[in-house]
Amino acid sequence: MRFTEKDKKESNREYALRVIKENIINLELKPGTMISEQDVADELKLSRTPVHEALQELANTKIIEILPQKGSLVSFINMKLVDEALFLRAAIESAVTEEAVEKSTEEDITALEENVGLQEFYYTKGNLDKLMELDNNFHKLMYRITDKMQCHYMVKTMNIHYDRFRELRIHTSDTKVVINEHKNILQAFKNKDSAKAKELILKHLNRLYVDEKDIRKKYPEFFN
Repeated sequence: MRFTEKDKKESNREYALRVIKENIINLELKPGTMISEQDVADELKLSRTPVHEALQELANTKIIEILPQKGSLVSFINMKLVDEALFLRAAIESAVTEEAVEKSTEEDITALEENVGLQEFYYTKGNLDKLMELDNNFHKLMYRITDKMQCHYMVKTMNIHYDRFRELRIHTSDTKVVINEHKNILQAFKNKDSAKAKELILKHLNRLYVDEKDIRKKYPEFFN
């Protein structure tokens, strides 16, 4: 597992939840991996209680399966849950993006431009972790522009299944395609074409279905 430092504003439960969730999404904790509460607590220098609470919360999202007397199992990828997560995100984010185009300022468009520019830079460096971070931030900007960060929180919570699938995709497909789609969305912002931006964001999010076959072929052991 990768361990990051605890933020001063985080409770012990929030810290444990964030670290475990990040490691599941970035596949440091692969599907089928067993997690020991005590081992995680020792690594994070916490008691078992906040780790236990974090695992219980993750079990509610079905990304963790708690096995009595054995420990916690990282669930295999269930495409029905991925599909449901994407359904929620597409419904909310398409509406948010449409509104964001109408409300965006020059500063907002500059922020989107800088983000896309950095994506292209890190693409040339082959830094996939940074590309994923920038991809997430590109979409997060839509919620910031519309002041709908509670919607972002809800989508992010549900999207753990979809985000894990995206992590596999970035290691399977050419990420230049994704960057180009971001550039097209940016152009719609510049043109103040909210309908086009909504159309593009839906096509962009639904790329999952284009890539699923290749991902399953490369990582069959991760799916149930």
